[in-house]
Amino acid sequence: MPKTKKLDKQTVQLLPLGGVGRMGMNAMLLVCGDDAVLLDCGVSFVDGEIPGIDVMLPSLKVLAGYKKKLRAIVLTHGHEDHIGALPHVLRLFPVPIYSTRFTAALIAQRLREHGMESSVDLTVIKPGKKLKIGPFDFGFLRVTHSLPDCVSLAIGTPAGNILFTGDFKIEAGLRDGAVFDEAGFRAFGDSGVALMMSDSTNSEVPGWSASESGVATALTEVIGACKGRAIVGLFASNLYRVHTVVDAARTAGRYTVLIGRSLDRYVECANNATDMPFDKDDFIEAKDMHLYDDEELCIICTGSQAEARAALSRAAQGIHPDLSIKNTDTVILSSRVIPGNEKRIYSMINDLARRGAHIISTRTRRDIHASGHAYSDEQRALISWVRPKHFFPVHGEYTFLQRHCELAAEVGAKTVLAENGQILELTHEGVSVRELADVTPWYADGSIVGDAETLQIKAREKLAFNGVVAVSARLKFHRGSVTATTRAVPSGVYQGNGELAGEIEQALNRCLADVDAKTAPEKIESLITQHVRKVCKRYTTRKPVVLALVDIDKD
Repeated sequence: MPKTKKLDKQTVQLLPLGGVGRMGMNAMLLVCGDDAVLLDCGVSFVDGEIPGIDVMLPSLKVLAGYKKKLRAIVLTHGHEDHIGALPHVLRLFPVPIYSTRFTAALIAQRLREHGMESSVDLTVIKPGKKLKIGPFDFGFLRVTHSLPDCVSLAIGTPAGNILFTGDFKIEAGLRDGAVFDEAGFRAFGDSGVALMMSDSTNSEVPGWSASESGVATALTEVIGACKGRAIVGLFASNLYRVHTVVDAARTAGRYTVLIGRSLDRYVECANNATDMPFDKDDFIEAKDMHLYDDEELCIICTGSQAEARAALSRAAQGIHPDLSIKNTDTVILSSRVIPGNEKRIYSMINDLARRGAHIISTRTRRDIHASGHAYSDEQRALISWVRPKHFFPVHGEYTFLQRHCELAAEVGAKTVLAENGQILELTHEGVSVRELADVTPWYADGSIVGDAETLQIKAREKLAFNGVVAVSARLKFHRGSVTATTRAVPSGVYQGNGELAGEIEQALNRCLADVDAKTAPEKIESLITQHVRKVCKRYTTRKPVVLALVDIDKD
């Protein structure tokens, strides 16, 4: 835990563990006296950037410092960047969880996968209801987003009221009847809000975000015009969009096929835990596609962000077992390009085009996607309804936060700009930014969780960048002379025409012939490393990692 002055019971601290200054891994610690609550508990996807690593997690070391204070985890909604770290966190900190019905269904599904469902205290809360945890009084205000059952947290604290918006946009007419609770926000604003923390994702985008009903009109037109199969790539969690595509397919006389495990999971949760279940008669199984004409099929795929193991990426590479791209296919990418994913998405699009598919994306038809995050005019409207005394932007890159501060200042709020690890302190006198805590992320490698040192992150990156040469060396000393037998196995290193291993072995045999019996094994390993790198330098500028196994036989 960061070293701070002892807090009185009227002081509240906020410590962002992720999601502030960088997208993903949203998690905010709310602390007062001897009580702490974690607001959201998400991951950030690495997707191949670090070898062997699946996701980044909030610092479990920091959370361990608050273990005796942590009372609960309260969640705003069910996206992975808000709930994905729960199984890893709950193994170490088994505290109660509070969420809405659909979010709870997603959590229960994930906990089952980790064999933890029966050991977790998971309570469903309803918008409009109240919850008291220690000195905190939680209210839940309905917001609209790209998946069902999302809420903002209206929190009464000893230092004043706090609003934590979570992800949101302001939209009406969604399939499940969800309505953004404008009256609730205005009423909370009337009660006085000391601090507002708000989603900054689209603060740089002017205007008001498009509606799902507009997307429905566009997708109905596009899918209806397809001559062969319609293949739609989207975010599996965007259940409103999935429904939109299913409706458009039905209108065009097509059956829907779901390809991607995450799609199956979200649809299952929608059927069991929302007011917008799907009609099973609209769907057929992927294994039965061959029984239908192409004009009868609409295929929904995961992988709109070109994730390596997702369905659309694998189809683009020609390696998906159930989906081979045809030159009569139309691929419709009904999603935005998340910053940082541009290169791999456009590479996937090119691969799909090379296989003959006709591509429709937001570059050619902007109306086939609508963001789940508020644009600047929506953000400004919400701030004006709440009228906070202080404003702290969260959930976004630093430039997003900066622009959101400008919007809040236009409405009259005092702004504070901070990043992950910077502790905010709220008192009746105001808000201050205190010391910086070390919130370096942790990592998950399958079921193994650890920090960068434990999981050897730098070593993994070095191995991936420079390659490795494994060397076995057997030294036999006899009457003052030495015989060296070596074998080198380079991997991930340029080897010319295959002669690198032989040159390394010859060089090592020569250098080890001068070693005497008194030479320490670690000195021999150092000599091996030096000579391996010297030989490799003739082939490449890289310095490979050298793994030396030395066996010494003395008479």
